[in-house]
Amino acid sequence: MAFNAKGFKTLTHIGTPDVNGAAGTNVALHAYVTNDDTAAVITAGYFNSIATRLKKGDIILMSLDNDGAPMLRNYLVTAIAAGVVTIAAQNVA
Repeated sequence: MAFNAKGFKTLTHIGTPDVNGAAGTNVALHAYVTNDDTAAVITAGYFNSIATRLKKGDIILMSLDNDGAPMLRNYLVTAIAAGVVTIAAQNVA
């Protein structure tokens, strides 16, 4: 299947202070619910349609399909280059 924006929501932005405690960079926490499996969502280009809403370091909590049973996975946006979004799993079982 393909990415479905109806299942995607930005939950909050999280500030990361610099070494002096001043405002640093912000990352966003997103949630995504899909019937796709892990192989589909890590396919190159899966999130390209929302590349402008994401940035490197953002966290995506996903409810995915695992052979008909729901599962939760955490992903990190590791790169966005020329509109191509790359994510990596942050927990494996």
